[in-house]
Order: sequence, then C-alpha cells, then structure tokens
Amino acid sequence: MAGLYKYDHGERFEQHGFYNLLVFLAIYIPLNLVLGVLYVLWRKVDRFPAYFAVVVLVGGIYVSVSLVHYRKVFDQGLRGSFDYSLDECTWSGWNIPLVDLLPAGTQNFWAGSMHCKSEPQRIDANIDENGVLTVHCETPGSNVLIDILPETREWPLRDKDIWGTCNRMVIERTQRLVYYKDLPFVLNDTTQAVVVRCGSSSTLVSRVAPSISKLPVYTPPQDSDTRTPNTTSIRVSPDILHSNRKSPNVIYLMLDAVSRRQFHRQLPRSAHILRTLHQPDVSQITELFRYHSVGFSTDNNTKAMFLGDIYPKKRNTLPIWAYFRDRGYITARVEAGCGDWAKDCNGDNYPQQDFAVSNRSLDYELTAPFCLPEVFPDVGNPFGNFKGPYSIIARCLFGRYLHEWAFDYLYKLRRELRPQPAMPQKARKHRPYMITVALMEGHEGTGEVLRTLDDALAAFLKDMRDSGELDDTVLIIGGDHGLHMGLNFAYTQNGRIEHQNPFFAMSVPEWLHQFAGDYQANDNQEQAHPLALNEQRLTTPFELHHTFRVLAEWPEFSSDSWKRSLFYAQKKGRTCDEAGIGAGFCMCKTN
Repeated sequence: MAGLYKYDHGERFEQHGFYNLLVFLAIYIPLNLVLGVLYVLWRKVDRFPAYFAVVVLVGGIYVSVSLVHYRKVFDQGLRGSFDYSLDECTWSGWNIPLVDLLPAGTQNFWAGSMHCKSEPQRIDANIDENGVLTVHCETPGSNVLIDILPETREWPLRDKDIWGTCNRMVIERTQRLVYYKDLPFVLNDTTQAVVVRCGSSSTLVSRVAPSISKLPVYTPPQDSDTRTPNTTSIRVSPDILHSNRKSPNVIYLMLDAVSRRQFHRQLPRSAHILRTLHQPDVSQITELFRYHSVGFSTDNNTKAMFLGDIYPKKRNTLPIWAYFRDRGYITARVEAGCGDWAKDCNGDNYPQQDFAVSNRSLDYELTAPFCLPEVFPDVGNPFGNFKGPYSIIARCLFGRYLHEWAFDYLYKLRRELRPQPAMPQKARKHRPYMITVALMEGHEGTGEVLRTLDDALAAFLKDMRDSGELDDTVLIIGGDHGLHMGLNFAYTQNGRIEHQNPFFAMSVPEWLHQFAGDYQANDNQEQAHPLALNEQRLTTPFELHHTFRVLAEWPEFSSDSWKRSLFYAQKKGRTCDEAGIGAGFCMCKTN
C-alpha cells in the first residue's frame, strides 16, 4: 500500500482499474490476516470446525435477512417506490445489493479521515459592494498577500482543458499583490474570487461581479442566436389563473457519478430535507425511478442533457445555458472540478479552439478556486487516488470542504440575482436566472467521499425551502450516471444497474405543476399527472434537455419540446430503443 501511495498512477477513464486495484488490496490484506487467524484457531482449538460451522450458519442467516431488507430498500425513494405492477421495464439480472452490507467508510477506512484538517482562522476578509477588499490578520508582523484569481469566463477553449492546461493557466494568470491596510484595495468588475494569505493562514473570498445592476441585457450574435422562429409554439393562456407568465428561475445541481440508490445510501440528511420540499400550494417534488443514462461516462450523458444530441452534426453547438441566456436569463455556472464542460465533453465540436464558449453563454463563472495547487496538483499527474479532483480522500481547501466554497458562491448568486424586499418597487425588475453547479464528490472508486457532501447539501435544500424561493424556482438535482468504478461496479450486477440508474429529483412550483396537469388532461387520455406517470416510466437525459428548453422559452414554448419533456407523460411501456439508449447500455428491459 505504501508503494502504491508513492507511485500513484492517477485516474483517467482508461485507468479506472487502478482504483479497483487499490480497493482490492485494501480488502485482500486484512482478509488474508483473517484467514491466517482462522488457520491458527483450527490447529489450536478443539472442535473448532463445529464452532465455525455455527458461526457461518448464523452469519449466513443474518446476511440473507439483511439482503432481503436492502433489496426492498433499493426500490424505495423520496415519496414512493419502484412499482413492479406496471407494464414498464424492470432492471435486468440478479439485483443483489451486497454493497449495502458494508458499514459506512469500509471501502476507504485506510485512506484517512474524511474531515478537513482544521486550520486556525486568523484572517477576517470581505469585499464590499464597491469592490473594496478589507483584510484583518491576527498574525502580528506578517505581510498580507492577495492572490487575484483570473476570470476564466473569457478564456478560449484551448486554455480550459482539464487534462493539461486549465490549472496551469490559472496559476500563471493569478496576480499576487501585497495588501496595505492604509490603502484601499479595489478589485476590478470581473474578479470573482481572491485568496488572502497571512502567515500560515489562507482563505478564499468570493463575490458576484459585476453586480446585477451593472450587468447589461445580453444580445446574442446573429450568427449563433438560438432564438429561431417556431411555428408550432404554445403560449400560456392568460385565463388560466394558476399559470405564471413570468419565466421561472432554474437551479441545476449535477452530482457526477451518483446513482439513485447511492444518493439515498450516502446522503440521508439531504434525502430527508428533499422530501420536505413537497409543499402543497408551493412546490411539488418528483423523483424518477427509471431514469436511465445513455452512455458510460459524463461525455455522452451530459451531451444528451445539455445539447439534446450525443453526436451533434452542427459545428459550434452551444450548451443549454446559452439557450437560456439568449432568452433574457442571467446564466451562471460553478465548475468544482477545474474544467470546462464545453471543452472537456464537446471540444471536438469546435474547429476553432480560440472560441470562448463561456463568454458566449454565461454571465458568471466560478472555476479558478478549484484549480488552485492546494486541491489540483500542479506537479505530476493531478488525477491521483490520494490527490486531485478524483481522490478517494476528503477534498479540502483552506480547512473547508471544496464543495462548501461552491455553495458559498451559489448562496451569493441567489442573494444577488433575486430582488430583495428592501429594494424600491421600481428597482425589482424580474430577470430570471439559470444556475448550474457541477459537484465531483461522487466521482471516485470507493463511493465513500460522497458522504462529505451531505451536511452542505442538506443545508442548501433547507435554505431553499425556508426562503420561499421554490415558489418561482425549478430546482433539479441529478447525476449523469452512477458509479463506474470500484468493486461493486466491477463484480456485481447491482453495481452495473446503479451505473445506469443515476439519481434524479425535481422540485416544480405549484403553478407550473398545475399547468402541466391541465395540459396533459386536455391533450390526451392520460388521467394521472404527467410528472407522477414519468416517475415510473423510462426516462433519460434527453427528456431533461427538452425540459430545460421549455423552461427557457416560457411562457411561449415549442409543442415538440413540451411533449418530449418531463412535463408530458412519456410513452407507457417504453423500451430502451425508443428512449435512445443503446442496446449495450440498456439495463431496464421489458418482458
């Protein structure tokens, strides 16, 4: 183990097996010790085989009863369960959840604590509304240094490759200045974050810049404007009292490599709070039980949800947030893995690598803090088992979990972009926003690091519920696929099922929920609500894409997109072929 720690091969998709090897050795070594003890007992203890047979019998009964229990738990969700009585597809093969027999932390107990090492907080720093940074350092005699992190939104694609350039560019373009308390330290209008260093202490300070009052209304270039005339559009009728003609806000949290069962297994507090988002007259929560990925990894699954096509024929295709921005939305994205989705997953689609996709599609972007060498090593291979964004240990920055800094910025975005009660009535102009956040805690071989996300995610969900934002905000939490490495995936059918069954839940404002029900009732013979029907029907990221399109176009939207979205009941008894899932990836099959 010590040798493997020193010679860490890292992690790319072609090297996922190295994770499996580490986990295998972590189990293989203590297992051999157990076998050695059993051999000694067999030689030294009279009638040991009889005692051992009793232990095996009792243990076998316990394991069998436990597996029956966990098999039932596997089907349970937020407010319902997987329904086998319907004429819908079911998971293929023997779905035996052996992984649920393992106590929490079993697969990486040998990797150290899952808590961030506490660092003394000797720095008090903040940025006021005028961009003035104020710092107070409790370490006497120490110079205060300010690292001004670069604004990555304006960078061309060639500078944002997670596999080689992005972290290096962040380091090279970070500007370090000395802070003098007697002189005002004014940041420019595009700086999103700075690192304040004093003695042995460091901290991150972020803000939303420029403020919404200084953000001009975006006008898309004519050659890439996504607002094409639609002859089959539907406009929300003003005589439907419960419908809201204002565009809803949209927040999408993408949990990389998190299956539906893994979410409930490792994030119990978040699951509990998520249930409470179901509030009659405010919001309705939907969880998809047969939500199925359409490919092995992030690339194809996110192309389906962000582009609507895995193999786009058109060059320079823009992600869905550009679709929102072109229609008046303020768009923001947090990349907590030091990368850029357009470059990493769709880079080959852009012949000119000097194209700045983020500058075209986003108003705000936070990436640079997650590329700092403290979390993304700038020497050697950064994708290691014990270092970098895919590590099997806690991902920390300055004494806090990496995702906590992401949620801090998300909170500031919500505060900045939402009209505040203290604002004058004339200043409360409705400018809807679309925010996406990519969180990477699920992407590692042991499946244990995800547990570190539970407290922060639960706190965010509780704040969303208590703030009243769910009355005008569509909140989506979902994985792109389940875990595609580790022992469970490599050796069990349950692991392969989880890989193709990512978590998906969506909170919808009551007025939008009612409109979807009314539209469905007037359009076809389905009596139940479309979101309730889709909970049990085979769905994919393609339906999520069209859901995004409908939300961006509201209150006038394409009838084609509406009928291909989650707001419309998808076909009963749908097959993988009909859903766009390749035969080699299909795990939910009809009889």
